[in-house]
Amino acid sequence: MNFTKLFVVFAVVLVAFAGQSEAGWRKRVFKPVEKFGQRVRDAGVQGIAIAQQGANVLATARGGPPQQG
Repeated sequence: MNFTKLFVVFAVVLVAFAGQSEAGWRKRVFKPVEKFGQRVRDAGVQGIAIAQQGANVLATARGGPPQQG
């Protein structure tokens, strides 16, 4: 019985402190990772656009219609 009460009190205290904690270390660790992911995404989108333009130029040079994308 005492163990159950102790466990409940410990769980409540743990939730109270965990819920109010600041995300300082997580922010320091994951912010650069998030920025890196955004740069990779943006570079991929830009690379696809450049490849599509190159395909359009090639198709125009060959005399066909440009590719739709």
